Amino acid sequence: MSEQKNTAELLVIGTGVIAMSVAYHCAEAGVDVVVLGRDQSGATATQTAGAFRTYFPGRVYDSELVARSLADFRSFGATTGADLEVTETGMLVVAATADEAAELLAEVPDQRAAGVQLELLTAAQAVERNPWLDPAGVEAAVWCPQMIRLRADEVLRGYTEGAQKHGARLVTGATVTGLDASTGHVATTAGDFTAQAIVLADEHGSGDIAGLAGLELPVWGQFAELFHTDPVGDGDIASPFTFHPAAGLKTMGMGPSFLVGLERFSRQPGMRDIWHEAAMDEVAQRYPRLRDVALHSAWTGTLDVTPSRSALIGRAGGPHERILFATGFTGHELGQAPATGKIIRDLHLGRHPGVDITPFSLARNGA
Repeated sequence: MSEQKNTAELLVIGTGVIAMSVAYHCAEAGVDVVVLGRDQSGATATQTAGAFRTYFPGRVYDSELVARSLADFRSFGATTGADLEVTETGMLVVAATADEAAELLAEVPDQRAAGVQLELLTAAQAVERNPWLDPAGVEAAVWCPQMIRLRADEVLRGYTEGAQKHGARLVTGATVTGLDASTGHVATTAGDFTAQAIVLADEHGSGDIAGLAGLELPVWGQFAELFHTDPVGDGDIASPFTFHPAAGLKTMGMGPSFLVGLERFSRQPGMRDIWHEAAMDEVAQRYPRLRDVALHSAWTGTLDVTPSRSALIGRAGGPHERILFATGFTGHELGQAPATGKIIRDLHLGRHPGVDITPFSLARNGA
């Protein structure tokens, strides 16, 4: 820790799981870290579901980040003392047409090379896994056993306490009001700070903070919602996490009900009613027995979204080279947090992160 309490080698802005993973991995490596942000984040969509997936169809690079994180989650208790209660439940990805099936099949080798375990299924085998599906709407499917359930709150607690144990200092209740990339000076409502490097990991707020330094960070906050159905049985529903990529529909049995999500991305406000109706239509189309079952809000919040629908991870260039960023995870921050923390650590220390971060670059997102 620096003798001047408001001076640090690395200033991490944000207090969510990404920010705290960065703080933990950097502090563990001997970096002098100050974490600066508002109060720690509330429940996320992933935390509400209590699960995250490893397999991202069409986005092998996202799959790789989670695959690289799995070993950390399994050893989390030994390294941080937090018991995550990790279990693996499996994920079913459904193709409704021959073209969709061909797209899934074509990328299987790359997904497996990234560490994703995949099993190809026939339509009949898919319906055996999830008997609620309409067989007429299934062309083929892929099964991935790496659907992880764990204590999301314990991940955040473990990283926070672990970072502090290694010397990081946490300052909450602070709002950033100014950022000078040339000097590393950060003005906040809790005082002024100076650092050799600054990590923007404040979820969708990262874009506004970057703007204070004249840096365009293409990330915005989008309203999001998870739904649950009325109870549809006397016991727990036998239905794994099931994803329909073309529709963006996600379902999972949770007790006697289904948890339902629908991936829709737009900068336009006021879309909640439209997406709620779209979710009901998709559920009715793919799960006929749920056609007349109501959907109720299970979680509402804000996702940090980018044009590419994948995170922004890297270092800004030119006059902004002091600034690193890790934001825009579109609700997948929990599963990608361990790998992201290590990437930012390595970038700060001048080491190669061991993974291609080009897909998470500013250039790929039009900046």
